[in-house]
Amino acid sequence: MFALFVATCLWWNVSGLKAAGPDEIPFRKQTIDLGRSESVTVADINRDGRLDIVSGENWYEQALPAQKGEGPRWIKHHFRDLGYTDGYIKDLSDVAIDVNGDGYPDIVSCSYWEEPLTWWENPGAQDKPWRKTIIQTGAPVEFVFLVDFLNTGQAKQLLPQFGDENFPMSWYELVGKGSEAKWVRHIVSPHSYGHGIGLGDINKDGRNDIITPKGWFEAPADPREGQWIFHQEFDLGATGFIYVEDVNGDGLPDLVTSMAHSYGIVWYEQKKSPDGSRTWIKHVIDDAWSQAHAMTLVDLNGDGKMDLVTGKRYYAHEHDPGANEPLGIYWYEPVQSNGRLQWIRHVIEYQ
Repeated sequence: MFALFVATCLWWNVSGLKAAGPDEIPFRKQTIDLGRSESVTVADINRDGRLDIVSGENWYEQALPAQKGEGPRWIKHHFRDLGYTDGYIKDLSDVAIDVNGDGYPDIVSCSYWEEPLTWWENPGAQDKPWRKTIIQTGAPVEFVFLVDFLNTGQAKQLLPQFGDENFPMSWYELVGKGSEAKWVRHIVSPHSYGHGIGLGDINKDGRNDIITPKGWFEAPADPREGQWIFHQEFDLGATGFIYVEDVNGDGLPDLVTSMAHSYGIVWYEQKKSPDGSRTWIKHVIDDAWSQAHAMTLVDLNGDGKMDLVTGKRYYAHEHDPGANEPLGIYWYEPVQSNGRLQWIRHVIEYQ
């Protein structure tokens, strides 16, 4: 089911902390479409000043409420046809970016099948179909991020997670405008490093590094031509998204991630020795449920700290541990208690 969760929050406790009821953030679910989908992104597709939703074969136009006090209406627009196989829509990740520079957001999509990385041109005000262009073939892509490798302050490059470890790990730079717009591939390593990928400044040199489950690549001064140095400092397993964030406030960037096909949401604390070497200490945030395949960091309660939002993916694989256990969407609040970092689990939706 594809549903927009715009506002009820139930709560229970992972770390033994007590939650104050009045401080809870209320969420109320609004169901937009009961059709199948795998991915979702938001962008102002028609440039009317309101954020729209893109998911699967459709985009959903945000329209004004029918009556005062109600939530927005959503108008469904079918803009592409996608395959369906083995229980999956052939669209595992979508990101919105204006590829050709015409002012309208286009959609970059990825899949595990015959067209792993593509972009779809938004026709804008023209009454034309969305046009598909293939960016990369040769290896499956499970998710893709918009990233800032060029330190411009704008995330305009692509970092995909390739599902074939024999395929070169690469990032893609957008060059040109209009009909000349294209994605230029830059190879970081001759092979990829398993399920999961992320980005962030590990060593605080002002450049975004690439984090894989098997270690991290230190970004060179010139990410296009320089050598990316691999640091094999950890083995995280089959993760989902990997974020870099100073979780405990000690000035050292840590890692926040999850087991995409098993139990466990975790953070890895960075420790640095006087000789400059690093070690990483694993801390479990929650291991009560499985398949936290995707997550995001956002300050939900406005306290200046990044909270973690994630949920159980429905049948990420049919055979994963806990695949038939209840579904849920949660957010986790980091709290210092008696000198220790603990996490409060808040329930957005539970089935």
